[in-house]
Amino acid sequence: MSHLWLLDAGGKRVAHPLGTTGLDLEVLLSPSASCSSPRPIEEQSVARLFPFREGNTDRWVALAGPASHLRVNGIPLAALGMRVLADRDEVSLPGVGSTYFSTEVRAGVVQFPGAERAVFCGRCRQAIQAGSPAVRCPHCGIWYDQSEELPCWRYSATCAYCENSTALDAGFSWTPAE
Repeated sequence: MSHLWLLDAGGKRVAHPLGTTGLDLEVLLSPSASCSSPRPIEEQSVARLFPFREGNTDRWVALAGPASHLRVNGIPLAALGMRVLADRDEVSLPGVGSTYFSTEVRAGVVQFPGAERAVFCGRCRQAIQAGSPAVRCPHCGIWYDQSEELPCWRYSATCAYCENSTALDAGFSWTPAE
């Protein structure tokens, strides 16, 4: 799930998951705004983030009205009015604040959803059964069994294919520099 890195009351950046509705950036980035959760859009905003779906992927677009000073990675959006966000983009409103957009996902045990064809565990090579506990590597997408009987994800310190950490309590691998 995509998220924004917002400043907390202590001035530290904290990841906040994005939901499924648009966000008003002027309200979200306001110094008086609490970063306990992103706020939904308001009618008068000229700088917004909106979600959309592209195939099986959730994406986000930054929209800027003609009077907006919205910038993505320092580039004003006033001329084009929109930009599809990518991992680690900085989104800012001069004089209001900035945030960072991220698409990083952390590993977690879920019920394997099943597939049209058999999916084999990246470690033990057995077919993973629909509904069984499994982990999908957030970096390379390989599925692993993860149960008491088959602890394949946690078997090693890293994914067998991409060196992503297999610690289920690992934090984000990237955080914005202050």
